[in-house]
Amino acid sequence: MNWLEQLQKWRRQLHREPELSFQETKTTNYIIEQLQDLTGVQLLYGVDQIGLNTGVVAIVGNGSSPVVGLRADIDALPITEQTGLSFRSKHDGIMHACGHDGHTAMLIGAVRQLSELSQSGKLTGTVKCLFQPAEEMEDTKGKTGAQYVLESGVLADLEAIIAIHLDPEIPLKSVKLKSGLVMANVDTFKINISGSGGHGAYPEQAVDPIWLSSLTLPYLYSIPSRRIKAEDPSVLSICQITGGSQANVIPSEVTISGTIRTYSDQARNQIVYEIEKGLRSVGELGGSFDFFIHHGEPALLNDPVLTGELRSLLENLNEEINIFEETYGMGGEDFSHITRQIPGVMIFLGAKEKETSLHQPTFNI
Repeated sequence: MNWLEQLQKWRRQLHREPELSFQETKTTNYIIEQLQDLTGVQLLYGVDQIGLNTGVVAIVGNGSSPVVGLRADIDALPITEQTGLSFRSKHDGIMHACGHDGHTAMLIGAVRQLSELSQSGKLTGTVKCLFQPAEEMEDTKGKTGAQYVLESGVLADLEAIIAIHLDPEIPLKSVKLKSGLVMANVDTFKINISGSGGHGAYPEQAVDPIWLSSLTLPYLYSIPSRRIKAEDPSVLSICQITGGSQANVIPSEVTISGTIRTYSDQARNQIVYEIEKGLRSVGELGGSFDFFIHHGEPALLNDPVLTGELRSLLENLNEEINIFEETYGMGGEDFSHITRQIPGVMIFLGAKEKETSLHQPTFNI
């Protein structure tokens, strides 16, 4: 079996058995099974060693400097697969729709090749390969897998770390690679607008929170385009509105929830300020409000030096590789927690198979 066939075998098995964040028990066991017999590879797993019950850190080398990290995320998404693949998900409502099965397969292959290099005396330094759980979703404490792994100290001696993300929107033999901020800060918000309920036939006797919300929504939508500089990327999306239960009853409360994406901390803070300022009009019209903001992943920062070195390596490796020097969009990535503490870089690898995108039920590579 050649390397391509072996990578396909690993990836397809992982694709059949997707698991959600913090639940990647079978995935963890599968990774261990593929690596446990390798010579010169130390496997760390379990909450005492890496901070979580799932995930694996494979260490290759003698511990000497330089100590470099490679990272792949291993969790799946709560999506029902619609690909029709022969190796499609065996679990309804759970799917690898972000390429993490591919990331994991590639890192398994990397560990095996690094083991061979180490045994032949060709590996200088040490490589820590992180199979990281829980990239997609936070737990009840508002934390993702990267934060727990960092807190465990298992990455404390790293001098640099690299991650790869498959990209179904750019062709094969292409990569996206750029230094600086390349993915967004991820924040979520919830606004409770309260009034006093009443009969739908007598709205003048109530303080209608639906009416108050309808006045608030245009202001919220206008914040990125009217309060933030055009050259400073920002997005505010309202994704959920709930309120009322009867067609003839004015409710007492409406809840508005959504997400905010920004690159700069200035825009991140200003949008929160503008939301709070705009909501004051609710009180002036007789209602009240509560505003909650949760700051998630910071913007992903690619180290300029590492990015330059990786670009040179790719150019020397294959002249046919097309390098797109552009940001990776307004999505979020919890690898950003790691690169805020350790010099790191994430590269997006072209994997376009057909017209699809990440987090879609038809996603494939």
